[in-house]
Amino acid sequence: MRNTPHVVAWQQTDVHALGLTEAQCSEAVQWVSADGKTNRSGHLAVAQLARDSGEWWRFVGYLIPLPVITQIGAMVYRKIANSRRCAVRSTG
Repeated sequence: MRNTPHVVAWQQTDVHALGLTEAQCSEAVQWVSADGKTNRSGHLAVAQLARDSGEWWRFVGYLIPLPVITQIGAMVYRKIANSRRCAVRSTG
């Protein structure tokens, strides 16, 4: 059965009710389980989203947290996140 992730901008939700801070949300993408008991951040949030998305993405989602791949995933995520901040500054 495929889960349909619910994606929302952190600025449009009560982050404190989700057990998060504004600083965490502005630093990295966050994933919160439907029951609110589990949080993931950064590349691990992307991995969880991939697992929830189903089909072949599920496979990718299970690969990302593996020992060597998670280190690469963290570096790639950080590079993309830093580029996003530069893009926002240049357009904002």
